[in-house]
Amino acid sequence: MSQFEGDLGATDTFRFLEEKLGAGIWRYDVLTRQMLWSRGFHELLGLNPGVISPSLEEFNQRIHPDDRSLRRDVGDMLLDGLPLDRDLRIIRPNGRLRWVHDQAEMLLNEAGEPARIIGVTLDITKHYETLQPLRAGIERHDALIKAIEGLVWTASSDGRITSLPNWKAAGQDGPRLVHGNGWVDLLHEEERDAALKSWSVAVETGRPYKVEHRLLQPGGSYRWFRFSAVPILNPEGGIQEWMGVSTDVHDQKVLGLTAPPSRLTGAQMRAARGILNWSVRRLAEQAGVSPGVVRRLEEYDGALPVSDESLEVFRKALSDAGVELLFPQVGKPGVRPR
Repeated sequence: MSQFEGDLGATDTFRFLEEKLGAGIWRYDVLTRQMLWSRGFHELLGLNPGVISPSLEEFNQRIHPDDRSLRRDVGDMLLDGLPLDRDLRIIRPNGRLRWVHDQAEMLLNEAGEPARIIGVTLDITKHYETLQPLRAGIERHDALIKAIEGLVWTASSDGRITSLPNWKAAGQDGPRLVHGNGWVDLLHEEERDAALKSWSVAVETGRPYKVEHRLLQPGGSYRWFRFSAVPILNPEGGIQEWMGVSTDVHDQKVLGLTAPPSRLTGAQMRAARGILNWSVRRLAEQAGVSPGVVRRLEEYDGALPVSDESLEVFRKALSDAGVELLFPQVGKPGVRPR
């Protein structure tokens, strides 16, 4: 083991610590309002000792404008006497931006009055740069949850629901579902056994989960939901938790919006042109027919008296333009923007 030859002076010790830790020490005299900076503090600000006279004003000018009014400063310490503990950005003379962590405490004189403030500032830029990808990932995760049209949920590795991050935004009765396996009581009895079996298999095997079943609503009625979930694995490959989304598909399920298309009607053609703001000539050009043909077909409210091949031409033209043709099992055919 190495041993020191003689004493290591305080100046050398401070210099060594400042250099290795990327730190600087400063002191503020309450009575004279003068400030002293160590060599490490000068270097942290990108300044050479002796070039600029240390002062509180000079230091504040180096702080990023967005950080000047959002965090406590020396003035606040003089008012409340509380320690200073803040992260902020400084701008060096060469334009480079550095993140620093600044801590300070007030020292009192024999009469118990504020005498000096002593602080230490650390360069934490590398720390912030390391955390940046993590912050970006969290922001993307939060944005994705806000954008999803459905109820987002997480479950433990054994399948118990643990949280519903967006239950308020999704308009759901969240607390009824959060607690463990309470969601089971909300399942319709006709789908309960199949849903539980599918979920148990997914939890045991780690396979993605995708099931449709009815869920009891606060008013006592049932609505159809599509439940999808995937496992999140830990570094060892085991299941850490599950993340899923429940989407309301009641209207599609009841009205049969996902059923195979029926025959196109003249009323649908007229409505589709209205959505697209197309003229008769525009639709005729897209379908490869004459405007007279389009006019005659639109006179029919019911199914068009043309061949399946001709119907497919019109369907494709309208679908490619952004219109969805609806053929519910109950009610009249309709259209809507895709």
